[in-house]
Amino acid sequence: MAQTAFAAKLTTSKEVVDLSLIDQTGNPCENFFQYACGNWLKSTPIPGDKSALYRFSEIDENTLVILKNILQNYQTGNNSPVQAESDKLGKFYSACLNTSGNEVTAKKGVDDLLEKIHLLQSKKNFMLLLASLHRQGINPFFGIYSMQNPGDATRMIATIDQGGLGLPEKGYYTDQENSKIRAEYKKHIKQSLLITGIRTEDAVILTNKIFKLENAIAKISLSAQDQQDPIKTYNPIGKMALQKISPAMDWNQYFKSINFTTSDVLNVVGPDYFLKLASLINRTSLSDLKAYMVWDAIRETSRFSTIALQNEHFNFYGKIMNGTTEREPHWKQCIASVDNSMGEALGESFIKVAFGQNSKDMADTLVFNVKDSLKEMITKLDWMDDQTKVGALKKIGKLNQKIGFPDHFRSYENLEVTDDSWFMNTLASNVMQFDETIKKANLPVNRTIWGMTPPTDNAYYDPTMNEIVFPAGILQAPLFNANSSLAANYGSTGATIGHEMTHGFDDSGSQYDELGNLKNWWSKESADVYKKKAQCLIDQYSSYKTDEGIALDGKLSLGENIADLGGLKLALAAFYKTNLNIPEDDMKTFFIAYGQSWCGKMTKEAERTVINTDVHSLPKFRVNGVISNLPEFAKAFQCSEGQAMAPKNRCSIW
Repeated sequence: MAQTAFAAKLTTSKEVVDLSLIDQTGNPCENFFQYACGNWLKSTPIPGDKSALYRFSEIDENTLVILKNILQNYQTGNNSPVQAESDKLGKFYSACLNTSGNEVTAKKGVDDLLEKIHLLQSKKNFMLLLASLHRQGINPFFGIYSMQNPGDATRMIATIDQGGLGLPEKGYYTDQENSKIRAEYKKHIKQSLLITGIRTEDAVILTNKIFKLENAIAKISLSAQDQQDPIKTYNPIGKMALQKISPAMDWNQYFKSINFTTSDVLNVVGPDYFLKLASLINRTSLSDLKAYMVWDAIRETSRFSTIALQNEHFNFYGKIMNGTTEREPHWKQCIASVDNSMGEALGESFIKVAFGQNSKDMADTLVFNVKDSLKEMITKLDWMDDQTKVGALKKIGKLNQKIGFPDHFRSYENLEVTDDSWFMNTLASNVMQFDETIKKANLPVNRTIWGMTPPTDNAYYDPTMNEIVFPAGILQAPLFNANSSLAANYGSTGATIGHEMTHGFDDSGSQYDELGNLKNWWSKESADVYKKKAQCLIDQYSSYKTDEGIALDGKLSLGENIADLGGLKLALAAFYKTNLNIPEDDMKTFFIAYGQSWCGKMTKEAERTVINTDVHSLPKFRVNGVISNLPEFAKAFQCSEGQAMAPKNRCSIW
């Protein structure tokens, strides 16, 4: 059938759907991403300070300007909007902008950290040193934090996890295609060591020792795929059992030092990793262990350290790893740093000037309708048996939603802030956050806590909380506008809401019950069918390749691909509830809103990193991969069977 051009007379909100971005010469049935975003792709170059750019990056830029104005007010003592923490917010921002003051204090701070490591005289006190570094946000070998207990969702549990790698994933240390990156990484280590004052000949020797040990750590680490498996990563064991697994590590000494005394049980993400890590530490010389910890301390503080270390950090992680050609303006880094350290205080100010009640009401309505559609969809599934449907409907019934901002904002009274040291303020924030997470171990879960700050342009589903969270930051144009058409809002934000809800039933989230416990509620028959349907998506996305010929990893991205497909189907079902006889142009608007919500491009370097490490597919495939599985799309755009966006065989789960 012939393709019909999208009607120019269509009236819709430019904030969500922008007709000028459409490539009218493109064929929506062959490459819908190119059709919906073609003119945006042509006219929007990636700025030198970014490795990726999306249409919704407009939200980030707008949010940054709002936050900059707020923080500038607080800098000058103008408490507007009114904020109890305005003085600390202003000081933190000032300290970051005070590059000359930070240059002096950061150099001393780095020297103090390295001196502490150099003073280690025996492996007997090795774990004491690790504890001190971990409290400051420096995590050689492993890290520790508290999380909701997957085995008892009413309580928190301390968790230790692998860590300490400077490259994104273990494959970077062994795969042939990453040999050039390994060579550049060694140069980066050497140059960073030289900047801190180490002699050239010593830096060369230390670099080789550091990389050798890091490579050994990578070999015993879990893969990116295994880290997504909730069964493999949940291993609650007692402290004594952990000591038996890793006898070369004095865990009693470590736990006392960080004041973890509230429980004898903790979750060990990878017991085999810690068994092998103990052996590795035992056979590695003290001098080599210290060299690696020196490097880790330098690496993990470089972003807020001296200008020379900041530049060297960017040269490797920005230019080489992600293809970014220039650093972003320093004030943007400072706002991100304030948000990371005092995000809820900054967020409380943000919502007072940028998030109205009408936006929250509209978002709540979308969530309600998408949730109702999910309930109906589960009820009508022909492949899920009654036993499993009962469990699924219980989960939907208990699904919680957090929209916009918390009911109560956290206090930062324990954080000491100066106006001359970004370095020391960041370490102080790290210590505060570390101490707080350790205190939570074994305590009842506080279900009012948010995992993102209000200005964040993102959303998430938490399987242990069984909740979706949409901060105010993501509920902005061009992704969302309370005054936009229903077609536009359902196609964009409605699909994102459905995406997060579907995470409760993806390959990982489906293993948690309605209360957030890691518990099987599926019948074997339904689970087997589900796995077969999921395999269809694995095969589909594994068949995609970038322009450079690099294949996607359909298994790594399975959970997100399930959520993308389920999310758009749910949004469409919810949209149908507003009008059973949706006009043709409104249907097109719905799909274009979805496509344009993912208008995006990346540098070749960033694409490679995403494929190797990210659970999300590249933008083009998040659009084409999903809509090609929906017959409603083919009908709306009059696609013939066999065209790329209208394949004969489609993947379908929900």
